[in-house]
Amino acid sequence: MELKDKTALVTGAGIRLGRAFALALAQEGVNLVVHYNRSAAPAEETVRLAEAYGVKAVAVGADFTDLPAIQSLLPQALKHFDCIDILINNAAVYLKSTGLETDLETWEKQFRINLQTPFLLTQAFAKQLPKDRPGRIINIADAQIRHLQPSHFAYRLTKIALVEMTRMFAAELAPNITVNALGLGIMLPLAGKEDADLQAYAEKYVPLKRTGSPQIAAENALHLIKSDFTTGTFLRVDGGQYL
Repeated sequence: MELKDKTALVTGAGIRLGRAFALALAQEGVNLVVHYNRSAAPAEETVRLAEAYGVKAVAVGADFTDLPAIQSLLPQALKHFDCIDILINNAAVYLKSTGLETDLETWEKQFRINLQTPFLLTQAFAKQLPKDRPGRIINIADAQIRHLQPSHFAYRLTKIALVEMTRMFAAELAPNITVNALGLGIMLPLAGKEDADLQAYAEKYVPLKRTGSPQIAAENALHLIKSDFTTGTFLRVDGGQYL
């Protein structure tokens, strides 16, 4: 896909990896819908940074625990652009609890944000895209789902299901829309643990002895978006940690 003058919706694009995805697309000439929930000010900063590359960008807020808010996101985006060509389902929550510890609130929140939202946005994206126009969907998964540990029980289930949903939609939406999943390893410290020594962690657990970065995550997302012959894949980018 030629990216210049296309338009992308990136969820959770105000901060962290979402911002990296958004700005990498802006550098390629892609207009942006910058979704945010509580990060309104950072989202506006993402907009300003994107506009510096000469593209049009708007910030749109939506709380993904609220079903009407999810359903209104694409219509809000289409008030600013004729069509959305690229969807990156990045927004997610990462809540720690084992299977026995997981209560219904924790379960429902993670499934609503991590799985139901990408499902509904994929449906809306496919319906608004003209039949003769190519589209790209990237679902941000997690490399660690290869190792079934119970510490983040509901979270892992949502990401496993997201990868399977990727494959199913890839089959259904071909040939005009490609759908791929990016399984990321450690790219940033966890929120609230910014002082963590990632290099020490990498030396111990990652075969390549280094961590990733937002730029590496964005480069791999761009690779999948640009490819005209890749769909239904789960691309692990984890330095070999989950071989």
